[in-house]
Amino acid sequence: MTRYVTTLAAVLLVSSAGAYWFVKRPHLKIIHKKEVGGSAYSLAALKDLKNIVPVVVVGSGPAGLSAALYTARSSLYTVVFQGEKPGGQLTTTTYVENWPGTKKMLGTELIAQNRNQAEKFGAVLATGKIEAADLSVWPFKLTTDEGHEINALTVIIATGATPKRLNCPGEEEYWGKGVTTCAVCDAPYFKDKDVVVIGGGDSAVEQASLLVSYAKNVTMLVRGSAMRAAPAMKQRITDSKKIQVLYNTEVLQITGQNHPGKEKEVTGIELKDKATGKTTSMSIDGVFLAIGHTPNTQVFSKYVQTNAEGYITLPNRTQETSLPGIYAAGDVADFVYRQAGVAAGDGIKAALDASMFLQEHGFNDEFAKTLEKNYYEANQDSAILKLTPVVTVKDFDAIAKKSGYVVVDVGADYCSSCHALLPLLESAAAKLKDKAHFVQINLSDNPKELVQKFDIKGSIPQILIVKDGQVIKRFDHPPMTKRAVLQSINEAVTQD
Repeated sequence: MTRYVTTLAAVLLVSSAGAYWFVKRPHLKIIHKKEVGGSAYSLAALKDLKNIVPVVVVGSGPAGLSAALYTARSSLYTVVFQGEKPGGQLTTTTYVENWPGTKKMLGTELIAQNRNQAEKFGAVLATGKIEAADLSVWPFKLTTDEGHEINALTVIIATGATPKRLNCPGEEEYWGKGVTTCAVCDAPYFKDKDVVVIGGGDSAVEQASLLVSYAKNVTMLVRGSAMRAAPAMKQRITDSKKIQVLYNTEVLQITGQNHPGKEKEVTGIELKDKATGKTTSMSIDGVFLAIGHTPNTQVFSKYVQTNAEGYITLPNRTQETSLPGIYAAGDVADFVYRQAGVAAGDGIKAALDASMFLQEHGFNDEFAKTLEKNYYEANQDSAILKLTPVVTVKDFDAIAKKSGYVVVDVGADYCSSCHALLPLLESAAAKLKDKAHFVQINLSDNPKELVQKFDIKGSIPQILIVKDGQVIKRFDHPPMTKRAVLQSINEAVTQD
C-alpha cells in the first residue's frame, strides 16, 4: 500500500531556466511508488519507448497557454494540442477589459499574445486534438486524431466547455443559417436585421452588446424572472437603446423558409410566456445562443472523477485530479468563476504541479537529455500546399480554367475555427493537388463579388466544392480533423 509522510518540506527545483522553490504538499510526499493500473511511476519504464512527451497540454485557451508557458520556461518539453477551436471561448468575445495589466484588448489579440509568449519559451503548438486516452497505465497513452500514440508523463487537461443548445424544433435545421453561438463570428451577417439572444448571463450580455453595432434590433430572451449577469454587465443593457429584454420566456420553435436556388434561412421564432402560458411569434433574422456550457471531459471522464454536470473535480487545493500526474485547469473544472484570468491562474498552478510531479520522480535536465531522441515530433505532416487567395470573380475564374474542381475555403481573420481548419486544408491540398485546386476566400478582404457569386451566408468556416463554375457541394459545418477533411474532399472531387 502507498504511504505518505504528512510533513511539509521545501524543494529547490533547478533547471536551465532558473531555480524555483516548491513546497511539497503532504499528499504528494511519496514513500512507496504510487500505482496506476499496476504500473509504477518509474522512469526506467521509458527506456525503450518512442513518442514521449513530458508535459502534454490538451487545449489552447488561457488555461492551456499559461500552463505551457510555465512548463516550457522550466525547460520541460511541452506539446499543446490546440483542438478544434484554438484559443477557446476567449476568441469568440470582443474586448477584454479585466485582464490584469491590460486596459482593453480583443480576445483574439490576447490569445495571440499568450500563444507567442508560450512559443517563445519552446512550447510546441500542435494542430489537431486528442481523440482517445488510456490513463490506466503510465506513461499515459494518448491518441491523436491522426492516429499517433503519445506516451505522456503528465497531462494538463484544459479543454474548456462547449456552449449548450436549446434542442428545440428548427435549431438543427437552421444551424449555421441564422442560428449560431458566436456573435463575434457572425454579427456582420446581420447588419440592419432583427436578432434575438437567448440567455441571461454575462455571455448573453456580451453577445447582445456586440450585436448592437450591427443589428437593427436586439431582443434578449431570459427564461427566468431576472438576469444572472453581473451588475456591470446589466448596466450595458440599461445603457443601450437598442436592446430589449423579455423575461419568463421559453423558446418553442425556430422557424424559417427556403428561397428557390438559395439556402434556408431563419425568419421567426415561437415563444411561450411561462407566467401566463401565452404563445407568440416573433419575426427575426438571427438567433444567438448563450445558455450555458458543457465541460469537454468526454475523453478523460472514464479515468478522473467528475461531478454530476461533468466538470472535473479537484480533491485538494491544487490542480491535481483524482489521478496523480493528471491535472485540470480552466472551465473544464471551474463551474463557478468562468473567467479568463482565473483560467490562466489555474493553468499556472497546473504547470507547477506537473513540474513538481516530474521532479519528485527523478525527472531533471540530465535525464531529459537521454530522452530527447525519443520525443514525439508534433506537426509531422510536412507536406502542405498553401491555398491561393482570391478576392474577385476574375481571380477565381483564372484558376477555375486550370482545374476541373476547385475547393474553396471560406473564412475570416476574426474566426478562430477558420484558423484551425486552414492547416487541415493545406495538408489536403498537398495530397489532392492532382485532383483539385485549393483557394481561399477571406471575408476580411471584403470579396463582395465572390460572396454574391457563391451565395455565401451563415456561419464560417465553410468549404465549397466548385466544378464548372457551380457549387456542387457545400460544407456549412466542415469536419475539423485532418483525416475527415481529406476524406470528405476526396469523395467530393472523385464523383466522376
